[in-house]
Amino acid sequence: MGRIGFYIRRLGLIDPTGKERLLLKNPADYKGGIWASYVVDGTVAVVESIEAETISVAERRQEKGSLSLMLNHTPQEFEEPVVTFTLDMWSYNKPVLLLQHTTTNVSSSYVQDLKAYSIFDFDIGGPMSYKDDKGTFDDENGLVIAYDESQLSVAMSSRPKPDGWEISSPLKLKVESDNRDLKNNPELGPMDIATALQCNLGDLQPGDSRTVEIVLASAHGLDEVRSLIDASWGFFKKKIR
Repeated sequence: MGRIGFYIRRLGLIDPTGKERLLLKNPADYKGGIWASYVVDGTVAVVESIEAETISVAERRQEKGSLSLMLNHTPQEFEEPVVTFTLDMWSYNKPVLLLQHTTTNVSSSYVQDLKAYSIFDFDIGGPMSYKDDKGTFDDENGLVIAYDESQLSVAMSSRPKPDGWEISSPLKLKVESDNRDLKNNPELGPMDIATALQCNLGDLQPGDSRTVEIVLASAHGLDEVRSLIDASWGFFKKKIR
């Protein structure tokens, strides 16, 4: 089986002149997207978005503008899946991506300290101009925002409100078994940056589920992208069911 890519490879915005303004173009092996970590039977499991050794695709459905994936996670040294990740995504004719990430404990074990992460490297402007990107965290609204001198901005928000966040070099932004919390730094740049949000979802008895909802939006200017994030939450339930 090849790598399991439940991450976003390309994201762009068509400006009023009809030109694409590239926001994100991940190489195939870049480990951005949805990550998770949890503790089961005393073992810390860290789930990267494109790993193939411990993740298997249980179900995949695609329609116009939407994609649903069900992924089983079987940690190393376990014989059966411990959790299932269900990802429902929607994006169509709007500079918005809606994503719902649900984790379900499908084992007979007690899953502890579940954490979900959304990690994206928004190379605003594409390969020729991403090194002037800046990132900031809006604590009042729970938004992490990336932008550059063109004022093209990308914001990411989650429900529940994030418990952690990080703006860092793409190569330094990672989650490890002995370091499972993001750094909560307020800003960084101008430089090549990646951004991340973290939600602490607690413990799961067998059969329990926890859900994180995520909105990505792009607009011209910080005020416009904040407004677009707010508007996007208004139609989340209509598009993600």
